[in-house]
Amino acid sequence: MKRRLEFTVTRETAGKTVRRFLQEELSFSGHQISRLKFQEEGIRVDGKKVYVSHVLREGEVLTVGLTEQVLRRDTEGGRPGKIWEAPAPELSKYPLQVLYEDSDLLIVNKPAGMVCHPSPGHFSDTLANQAAAHLGGTGTAMDMRVTGRLDKDTSGIVTFARNSEAAAMIQRQREDGRLVKIYLALAEGRFEQPEGTVDCPLRREAPGSPRMICAPDGKDARTFYKVLAETEDSEGKPRTLLACRIEHGRTHQIRVHMASIGHPLAGDPLYGNGNGQETMGLHAFRLSFQKPFGQGRIEITAESPDWAAFYKG
Repeated sequence: MKRRLEFTVTRETAGKTVRRFLQEELSFSGHQISRLKFQEEGIRVDGKKVYVSHVLREGEVLTVGLTEQVLRRDTEGGRPGKIWEAPAPELSKYPLQVLYEDSDLLIVNKPAGMVCHPSPGHFSDTLANQAAAHLGGTGTAMDMRVTGRLDKDTSGIVTFARNSEAAAMIQRQREDGRLVKIYLALAEGRFEQPEGTVDCPLRREAPGSPRMICAPDGKDARTFYKVLAETEDSEGKPRTLLACRIEHGRTHQIRVHMASIGHPLAGDPLYGNGNGQETMGLHAFRLSFQKPFGQGRIEITAESPDWAAFYKG
């Protein structure tokens, strides 16, 4: 079913061109507008296809047709799209935890240990397979995009955009700071200061390596942290619960930054002392963003994991 936006032109918006309306009222980018121009149902006024230079008049009805959610069950002569496989049977023990859902977004709570998106070796046992099944897309080519995926060992909030326009808007908010995601992180040791910043560029340790490192020739990455509470592990060694916010969102950013200042995350098998027997202490806890297409702001919170249950703040 095609997602369609509909707006009745008011006195305040009359006199604007379609392009200006889409940019100012809906925050569409120039690229998105250009793509809509070439879709048969992309931009219409009172049911008729118009140019983006059309000047809107009070009372006219502007409709915008977004990307189809379910494209097709086969290629229909075109280049094959990605066909979503049914979730693997072993995922039945991890029911999909839906935190929020509307016509443009599906936001869920990912358990630790689950891969976000299909990749070599993981074609049906991922969170995305569960999301596609929830949306009725199993066996179809569906336009569903993960925006801000999490590592396998990280739990918490993951957002799926149900059309490319919503995906682009969420990504733009991530880049300009309107989208804010807060992580809970359980780090080894005690912190001398109640809050701080780690500003360290990141790159892969070597081509093909799974590890990231701080390096002057890496890409910009900045992590802000605040101490929430202190605790101890089963052997009495100190640990600190942090609230973290990141800029840039590089691969393994919080994990590498905390390890770089001598406080690797509890249970981290790659940058700390984790051996696979303890859940890694990183959880995408809270998400705040502007809903696509000017519909107001929303805040999502995921339940705290067991390793953070001691904190009651």
